[in-house]
Amino acid sequence: MELNFFQLPKEDPLNLKSYLRKYRKQFIIQAVSGILYNTVIVAGPILLGLALDAAGTIEKQGVNRENTRTLIMYCFLFVGVTIFFQYARYIKRWYLRDMSNRIACDMRAGILSKALGQSMEQLDRESVGDLMSRTVGDVEQVVSTMQSTINEAWDTWLLMLSYYIVLLYYDPMITLVCSIPIPIAIYAAEAVRHPLYRFSTNARKSASIVNSHLQKTLNGITTLRLFGREETENERLKAYSKDQMHWSIKVSLLQTGMMPVYSTLASLGIIGVIGLGGNRVINRGWSLGHFTAFLTMFIAMSTRTWVAARVFNQFHAAKASWDRIKEKLDSPHLIEEVSVTFENRHTNDIDIVVKDMDFKYTNSAQDVLSGISFNAKTGAIIGITGPVGAGKSALATVLTGRYPYRGSIKILGEELREIHREKLTSLIAYSGQDSFLFSSTIEENITFGILDKYAAEYERLQKILYITALSDDMELFPNGIQTVVGEKGVRVSGGQKQRISLARALYADTPILILDDPFSAVDIGTEQRMIARMRQELKGKTIFLFSHRLDAFKDIDHILVLDQGRLVEQGNHHKLMEVDGIYQKIFSAQKWMEGEKNGYMAG
Repeated sequence: MELNFFQLPKEDPLNLKSYLRKYRKQFIIQAVSGILYNTVIVAGPILLGLALDAAGTIEKQGVNRENTRTLIMYCFLFVGVTIFFQYARYIKRWYLRDMSNRIACDMRAGILSKALGQSMEQLDRESVGDLMSRTVGDVEQVVSTMQSTINEAWDTWLLMLSYYIVLLYYDPMITLVCSIPIPIAIYAAEAVRHPLYRFSTNARKSASIVNSHLQKTLNGITTLRLFGREETENERLKAYSKDQMHWSIKVSLLQTGMMPVYSTLASLGIIGVIGLGGNRVINRGWSLGHFTAFLTMFIAMSTRTWVAARVFNQFHAAKASWDRIKEKLDSPHLIEEVSVTFENRHTNDIDIVVKDMDFKYTNSAQDVLSGISFNAKTGAIIGITGPVGAGKSALATVLTGRYPYRGSIKILGEELREIHREKLTSLIAYSGQDSFLFSSTIEENITFGILDKYAAEYERLQKILYITALSDDMELFPNGIQTVVGEKGVRVSGGQKQRISLARALYADTPILILDDPFSAVDIGTEQRMIARMRQELKGKTIFLFSHRLDAFKDIDHILVLDQGRLVEQGNHHKLMEVDGIYQKIFSAQKWMEGEKNGYMAG
């Protein structure tokens, strides 16, 4: 899945250089302006020194036109050069930050795209908290370090080189002697590379655990309160947070705790310049302006040493985050694009053929479905039922085409597992037991916010509201179909939530509908009306209706009965009631319980 504005580089998205090539315009502009800034800036101390010498000449020789003109010229040059390189610095930072923000959006869009492209089996193993940690925290760490590294390539390394060349020109001996502490500081930063990488990896992993726990706790906060589990979950969060703090402190100690060491080493060189350079001034070898220019440039160069060391530390910490991001960017998509069409139907009226199909969940050692075989005709309503744990939801899961299975499931002659997911989406719609609703309006939950502004689309939406009996409830909602349902549909009843979820599946307008227990929170009368309306309004669509309530199965075309993962009975209602089997026993038991309930209420 590709997002409109931001997406991964087409060439090697696991290589950070690909992101720089993608935004080469921003990179080139910031590079040119960075080079200008960090080379022209050297002229500042030189002009300052010349201005001081010119002022000293005026002090010695007195004020005259030539000396005054020289001083004013150097002052104006100093101001002009300062304005120029500060403007170059502004341009560099603008384009560098623009590029960094775009790269961050690319990475986050890439992680989302990869997640959406995974199979349901892969998604079942994912943790939302871990994905959020990688998408937010790890991406921020990587992009921030990339920005710092590029920025300091100019503001530190190029600047240090520029100053170093000029300092060598001024005095090679003092420059070489006083520069000895600089490589020592860089080596000290490199020495902590391995422990910093290890600590950073553990810190990011512990952050993922904390995020996952928070996400799980917030999702189930109502249940936790009802069962008095707040204190227990708080203690767990404290334990996870303590572990995160443990590793984060270690990272901070290595990153910031070494800063005084780097600063001390840099200061040793400055002390040497003051001592040796001051001696040159006393012995008349240097003028005061010459000494001031040299000292200013050396201080500017040596103070960048600890910045370079800090960037080294950031780089090693960011490498741990980049490795975690690459794990998600390198995950495979669901299936490769294949050429599949559904236009040419077979001459017979059997469109779905399931033969010897077996299925097991990823974390299960044994099959939950075994040897399932049946046929489904176009436009038929197929009812699937059975005792608790019979495998009804498992069969619904397999028929969506999102999970791997063994055996064969053919739709219009094409194997289900080979159908590309985008075409599968236009072929099959699913409404499951978990009626997830977004925190938006009823209309947006049904249409995903893409309702076309045409009368035909509104007419189709109204028909769906009629089928799901939501039209009867519209006057109960404060803003009708524009009512916001709240987080996970907290502002609507369980039955309304189920019917909104069912309406979403119907709005997809696919030829095959898989409805897994869509009426469990709906009263029997509403259920019967909805099934009758579905039969009337959805002619030509093949509907798989999974339910444990059999009263609505009396008029269904074909019924499959599962038990312990096997298909044990099939036929219509009347045929199955003639057999002393599971279906007949469940139906009779439900009718007896319904009679007992009615008798109790009448009494």
